Amino acid sequence: MNDKLYTLRPLNNQSFFQRLFNQLPEENSVIELNNLLATKPILCISQTDIDGIENRYKLSMLNEFRLNLEEFYAVYLNYCLVDKVLTDTELQELSHLKKILGLDDKTIENLHIKIGEIVYKQSLQEAVSDGRLTKIEIEFLEELENTLRLPKELAYKISYETRSLYVQNFVSKIINNKRLSPAEEKELNAISESLNISIELDGQIQEKLKKLKRYWAIENLDLPVIESDITIQKSEVLYLKIPNVNWFEFRGSRYTKSHTGHSTSYNLIKDFYLNPEGSTSNSHKISNIRKIDIGTLYLTNKRIIFQGIEKNSNIRIERIANFAFYSDYVEIVKDTGKNPTLQIKQNVDIFCMMLERLLKR
Repeated sequence: MNDKLYTLRPLNNQSFFQRLFNQLPEENSVIELNNLLATKPILCISQTDIDGIENRYKLSMLNEFRLNLEEFYAVYLNYCLVDKVLTDTELQELSHLKKILGLDDKTIENLHIKIGEIVYKQSLQEAVSDGRLTKIEIEFLEELENTLRLPKELAYKISYETRSLYVQNFVSKIINNKRLSPAEEKELNAISESLNISIELDGQIQEKLKKLKRYWAIENLDLPVIESDITIQKSEVLYLKIPNVNWFEFRGSRYTKSHTGHSTSYNLIKDFYLNPEGSTSNSHKISNIRKIDIGTLYLTNKRIIFQGIEKNSNIRIERIANFAFYSDYVEIVKDTGKNPTLQIKQNVDIFCMMLERLLKR
């Protein structure tokens, strides 16, 4: 009995005209076959049983209800493949079911491919769920491919797409978490090697990973020291040098008399510079400010130093209460005095990340 697969259904009542002309509802033939499948083991259903139904309703179920017959076979095939194995008994049952339903070889092949594709994909997803494909898993998948009678080209397509999707999802997770540590980079490479998938990313994704790798280093490692070409204090070290920076100030007086404190964060900075096209909160228009100078910007462990054409300026780190960042501008909010706006056309994100690190000391 297969009552868990095929549910017993009541027959439909005859319509007025069917009773008048002594006709049976044709759809009841399929219901009778369904009930036969629900109440008898597959191998106990004979061709005589099927012929009896068709003679009673004066029709060919294969001609009138082919899709229903295909569904009956597909349901049983799917049931047999729950454990990813077709036993000899199950193969015998499927062969018998094919025969009594009158399904041709091509139809059976298509059903095996359709159901097999689903089962094979599910098995692959389970196998790669930890980012690894072991020798045992590979051998199991090869055996399953044969059991399901999948064409080689289809099996490879499913396998490649499933493995590639896992790598893509792992990369997406890194970007969504805004974090690429050495451990995570090592894991990404290990996944790529184990799943035999080359990490081929588009330019935008590669640029984001490159940024995240550097951001992680700025957050977690000692800031890299570079050689200074200007005179700095003995206890001072240089972290960043950016040429062609414009120094702007607001027209008139704009002084900060009080401030609620430092309110930027690594995540806010990363969110903005990883997705500048989608960021609207930090849009910035040049208005009511005037250009003061152009020059080279230096960031040290103690100061922001500006070597301009007209004059030199510096802002001590401890004097900075906050800063606002934009696509290529940074407004430095000091505890007192004018707040300069620096137009930085390269490495503005690195400047903001490093400044954030210094302010968090």
